[in-house]
Amino acid sequence: MAESIVLNDDTILSSSFLQKHPILKCLINLYKIIDDQNNEDNSENTSFLNYFLDNISSNLCRSKNAYRYNEPVLRFAMAFHVLSGNIAYEFVRLNVPGALPALSTLQGLPLNKQHRMKEAEFRFDSLSAHMNSLKTNIAFAAEDCTAVIKKISYDSLTNSFVGLVPHLNDGIPTTLHYQTDSFKKLRECFSTEDRSHLINIHMIQPIFTFCIWNK
Repeated sequence: MAESIVLNDDTILSSSFLQKHPILKCLINLYKIIDDQNNEDNSENTSFLNYFLDNISSNLCRSKNAYRYNEPVLRFAMAFHVLSGNIAYEFVRLNVPGALPALSTLQGLPLNKQHRMKEAEFRFDSLSAHMNSLKTNIAFAAEDCTAVIKKISYDSLTNSFVGLVPHLNDGIPTTLHYQTDSFKKLRECFSTEDRSHLINIHMIQPIFTFCIWNK
């Protein structure tokens, strides 16, 4: 018996087309299973897999310049980039078209800009707000230091030059110290200022008290 699927009044998928592209039947069965599970759980939540597959399929129907990404996929992409690094991220992105946004897109996201680390910046206000939201004043503090190749780079988001040793103000490094639109001043900084050969990062991890966990 011939099998066919009617998508709309103008499009009908024949049995030969489904046999030629068996992934279509698999996807239909998958979405049926997902719907059945949601009906059993009385849940209207959409799984990340749904968002991911929908994003890929919709992007593949567009030109590369018109790719769009929904919020769950953007958040996944940011987490994946942090955990995997540039090389692994680009490897997956190039081999799975339409799945992940380009690095330039990630760097331009408002959420990424808000949490992006800046040289010599201590986020005391953000730390205080975060600790207050968790209702705790106990935390682990950690510092990491590693050697880096001396180089100076331009940060377009802050319009500053990174890689020179920051100046201290009452023992605290000055943020965005090397900002200039003057080539003469920039050349002076290159010739007189020391270049950083170490990178330090300070991290704070809040600790929940026992009673908070039991609430």
